[in-house]
Amino acid sequence: MLAALLAWNVWLTVRIYKYTTVGTDNRTVIQNTVDGYTTDITKVVENARTSFVSITQGIRSNSGVVIAYEKDTAYIMTSSQGLQANASVSVLFENTLSAEGTVVGSDAGTGLTLIKTVPGFEVKAIKQGDSSLVNAGEIVVAMGGRRDGDSAMVSSGTLSSPVQMEAASDSIWISNLLEADVTVGENNIGGGMLNLSGELIGVIIPKPVNGQMDMGYAVSVNEMKNVYNDLKNTGSVTRANLGIIGRSVSKMNAYEKSANNISLDQTSGVCVSGVQKESCVDGFILHGDLLSAVDGKSLLNEDELHTILYGHAAGDTMILTIVRSGTEQQVSVILK
Repeated sequence: MLAALLAWNVWLTVRIYKYTTVGTDNRTVIQNTVDGYTTDITKVVENARTSFVSITQGIRSNSGVVIAYEKDTAYIMTSSQGLQANASVSVLFENTLSAEGTVVGSDAGTGLTLIKTVPGFEVKAIKQGDSSLVNAGEIVVAMGGRRDGDSAMVSSGTLSSPVQMEAASDSIWISNLLEADVTVGENNIGGGMLNLSGELIGVIIPKPVNGQMDMGYAVSVNEMKNVYNDLKNTGSVTRANLGIIGRSVSKMNAYEKSANNISLDQTSGVCVSGVQKESCVDGFILHGDLLSAVDGKSLLNEDELHTILYGHAAGDTMILTIVRSGTEQQVSVILK
């Protein structure tokens, strides 16, 4: 045993001597460090980086995400912050090549803008995930486009539960947002929030008025898809505001269901957790109501409710089926 310990000590001494040296100021300098160490985040960044761009208009610079590449045209989603609708933009790709882009349209409710450009080379669109499947505690990556003469800004953090709030101070629209303790700066606003599968789950926006300090926010990818389709097809977004803040029953645990008098077997619907003041449901819908159907059709979750609202306009009538204290009733509202 003693001989083995002595041999191990000699081997370890030789290894340490091999990988260190003494500098001219008598400090020990490491010559060799661990090389080739990768993590899930490393792989996410490497696979996604070519789908991120930097967008410049005047002195303003945002990041952007390539959502689609069709017939030589790249469609890029970004933040509206600082961008003018009637002016061209410069789009810098990861390969350091630039192309002129135009603003297709902007959405005041989510603070998102769609840009299109014909870069002259093939572009990779980001793989999109399903934000209805994200859970609190997941590790996410916040990433932007290449900065001028530098690499992309990347950070990672832990996702909170998805939140619903006004993304823009001048809009009453309640957006589905993701919140995580990631670093968000001027350079990666308009970039993407990714899961560890490398899928886009949100587009990064500036902190909402009611957002928390030191937290990063993104419009959920499921909501972004609705905005993208409207902006691409018509240049503007049409939807109606209901004014309900809710939680999908499918995301609620047994404790939450019991506290809200929801059957433990219930897996669909939206439990109302808040009502926007002066909205069309103010005074009709109460905290704790279970919204089970819209216009006679069963409601799956909060994401589906948002998608339904994108198919309506202010002034439309909507029939809501709710369950309150175990009793089902219908409420007719005129959307705003």
